[in-house]
Amino acid sequence: MSQPGTLAAALAYAPNWWQETSDPTGLDALLVGWAKACGWKAAGFVWPAEAPTVVKAAHPAGVFDAGVSHAEFADVARRVRAGEPTVLVNASGTTGRVYAAVTPPGRPSGLVWAERPAGQPWTENDRAYLTLTARVMDKAPVVAAATGATVDPDRLAQRLADAAVIAGRMAHDFDNILTGIMGFADLAGPMLPVGSQPAGFIAEISKVGQRGIQFTQQLHQLSRGGQVKPTPGSVSAAVAKEEARLRPLLPPGVRLTKDLPPTLPAVAVEAIPLQAVLGHLIANAAEACPPGGLVSVAARPVELSEADAREYLGKAAVGAHLEVTVADNGPGIKPEVRRRLFAEPFFTTKVRHRGLGLAVCYRILCAHRGGIQLSPVAAPGTGTQVRVVLPLAARPAAVTGTTTPPPTGLVTEAGRASGQTISATTVGG
Repeated sequence: MSQPGTLAAALAYAPNWWQETSDPTGLDALLVGWAKACGWKAAGFVWPAEAPTVVKAAHPAGVFDAGVSHAEFADVARRVRAGEPTVLVNASGTTGRVYAAVTPPGRPSGLVWAERPAGQPWTENDRAYLTLTARVMDKAPVVAAATGATVDPDRLAQRLADAAVIAGRMAHDFDNILTGIMGFADLAGPMLPVGSQPAGFIAEISKVGQRGIQFTQQLHQLSRGGQVKPTPGSVSAAVAKEEARLRPLLPPGVRLTKDLPPTLPAVAVEAIPLQAVLGHLIANAAEACPPGGLVSVAARPVELSEADAREYLGKAAVGAHLEVTVADNGPGIKPEVRRRLFAEPFFTTKVRHRGLGLAVCYRILCAHRGGIQLSPVAAPGTGTQVRVVLPLAARPAAVTGTTTPPPTGLVTEAGRASGQTISATTVGG
């Protein structure tokens, strides 16, 4: 049997992270056992949940309060996102506290850490082992029990691909049925006296048919979401078209602000699927807003590191991308709801919806090597922000026939200095 504190004993402990449990306190016991097997002086786990932050600490004798500052967590998280696989921090009575990132797919990073006793310096093998453990914890059931369900991107993509085949066939059949309903309703309407009860019934049939057409359009989007064409797309043009489409459909008073610099690069997503993604996100944000609420859409080029890419659910990879953020000032998504949004395909809390919107977005983003992330708006604000990353196109997008209307809102001093315009228009007004 391997002696506690040896690398063999540490590796032998790794399968323990995979034990099935629904008890959040199971993480405490595993951290105690891990510290004992590895010979750590102490070990811990930090997860930046919104209510409250999960902070665990243990040594071989049991669980305790580590007294590690949140400022330290924030600094370490920043360094990990910058590309450092492990981060060493001075800790009294030890040879240092080493951190590694725990990043379940599509969620902000947490941290796992360990301390070695004084006189036992950290080796490269020790730090590599800590990184390996963090990768195991990414999908460990015990971590999911403490922080919420994790998502297997490949499994989710396959489930949506299977559903898309059925959706395409159903949409085609329903199109034929709705064509007959709408066609005969249109023929019957003019034959009836204006304002009569039969005319009212025919008008209601037309309204129901229109709702059915909207539903089959979403089924078609899901079905075709896996198709990829090489034509580059323009985010600014896509937002302008979706804004025009959504304006008459949304409640009055909801405002839309845009921070879309004129120098934005083209993305490797053609116009129609790009509009589908942005349209669903903007519509969801507007629905979440209170009366007179605000939806903001912003875009900027980013360079994703490996740690950054892991925080997006989908197929995002290291390299140059365009990040698009859609935020609202509504009440926000409850943590228990957010955990289920992608873990359960087609999950929705809206009575008249079928959960197709995010499913369509995810399928399109996966096919085009993009990613998506949902998170609460940073305090003191409220609401939800959705970030999507789209790989850049190899050549500029052709934006023929699309003209973005001149801004109608205020141009900030910062905007004048940078050449960027923030325009405020009214959606639904």
